Amino acid sequence: MFKKHFEEIYGSIKLLDVEEKFDIYFSRFFGLYFAKIGRYLSLTPTQVSLASLFVGIIGGALFYYQNDLWIVGTGCFCLVLAGVLDSSDGQLARMTGQSTDLGRVIDGVIDNFVFAAVYIGGSAFFLEVYDWWIFLLALAAGYAHSIKSTIYEFYKTEYLQLVGKTTTGHVPLSADEVKADGDKWYHKFLHAVYKDYTAKQLAYTTRTVEWRKQAIKLSQDENTRDEFDKIYRRLNKPLLTWWALVCGTNIHRTAAIVFAMIARFDLYLWISLIWTVVLIPISISQKIRDRKLLVAFEKN
Repeated sequence: MFKKHFEEIYGSIKLLDVEEKFDIYFSRFFGLYFAKIGRYLSLTPTQVSLASLFVGIIGGALFYYQNDLWIVGTGCFCLVLAGVLDSSDGQLARMTGQSTDLGRVIDGVIDNFVFAAVYIGGSAFFLEVYDWWIFLLALAAGYAHSIKSTIYEFYKTEYLQLVGKTTTGHVPLSADEVKADGDKWYHKFLHAVYKDYTAKQLAYTTRTVEWRKQAIKLSQDENTRDEFDKIYRRLNKPLLTWWALVCGTNIHRTAAIVFAMIARFDLYLWISLIWTVVLIPISISQKIRDRKLLVAFEKN
């Protein structure tokens, strides 16, 4: 039974290279069940994403009660459930052929809203200790978290496009390429969100438009495609693990839960903010590896 379930999990993901172990054995494991329920109920991936947002915000609000183990424990459970639902919406999208560029952005935006609720709820508990300064710390840590999430999502998406040869979910070469799907107010709102999200991704990553154009060309050319995949995997797969450790949702969610359970969410904020510094050496390494990739083909 479990073997069949895992076969379905592997069939519902785009590329195994970009999957974290936690996602495969937990988030996607349970997410597939919710995806099947969603398909049975004829739900759209966006509706599942909104359910994730609703549950996540409730969980974040309950982080205010860190002096009550049962209440904050319920909040932690809601946060974990929100993560599983966040995984299931993508699985449902692929099961039903509804994957879109906008869906990728909605996922990222909802993730930010959920963590915003966690940061606000967890920080409010320390008002008597830090006064209003705790919210300034939460704002700084939350902003850093948002930037880290967009960076990680960028490199995962690039990996899927260049190695996985995916046809949807690509990061545009510039924010100006983002177009509205209609002229109604919600189309304009989603367009503004998508454009801002894309601009942030492009602003905080090391890859230039020229580099990306060359990489796309090499990944699609029949004469270079296989060699490109091999070199790209060798250079970038190990680094994805580091991006996940510094920027990934799983590491942030787990850390937030641990510190909330011991009523020290303030320590999570400090550690999360300081941990952002590790982005510098990883970004330098990414830039060096990207240069090596193109050099390998220049020699040929």
